[in-house]
Amino acid sequence: MIPAALVQDTPVIVTGIAAALCLTASPMFRSRRMILLAQLAAGLCFAAHYIFLGITVAGAVNMIGVVQTGAAIFSARSAAMNRLGYALIALMALLGLCFWQGPISALSVAAMSLVALSCMQSNEFHLRILLLAGGCFWVMHDALAGAWIALTADLGAATVGAAALFSLLFRVTIEWRPALPVESRNT
Repeated sequence: MIPAALVQDTPVIVTGIAAALCLTASPMFRSRRMILLAQLAAGLCFAAHYIFLGITVAGAVNMIGVVQTGAAIFSARSAAMNRLGYALIALMALLGLCFWQGPISALSVAAMSLVALSCMQSNEFHLRILLLAGGCFWVMHDALAGAWIALTADLGAATVGAAALFSLLFRVTIEWRPALPVESRNT
């Protein structure tokens, strides 16, 4: 038999795992559009996850983050979407004040604002740096909130994001050189 507590926590677990998979996968993508689409899916899952956990501010800023990520996807083609994307960052901060739950609210607003600002970047390097910075705030938030699935996702995304950033900055080539013939070594 499945314990009643596990059945009751199923929505928390399912949304958390889905969010973790999307968030951890997002830095693996090479194009801005695919990174943003993965962030969009992660944002939807995280919003549901935090709401199921009863962390209202994190759920609310993630919902605004979903809309903001949608605007960011189209911001390169439309000045109105670009302005909307930046305006939603300010709205996130305002929501944090309206639903204030203490320092944990400040961490979720700072984290989501940095992630939202990253989405508005057309430069891949800036996008990745701001995503990592936002991820650091989410790590602190989720550790304080006891959102262990989200914390695992944040740590996974930070690790993958740091590796992707490293590969963007540095090229490592490995080549095989055949051994020199015996007669060449003796001379």
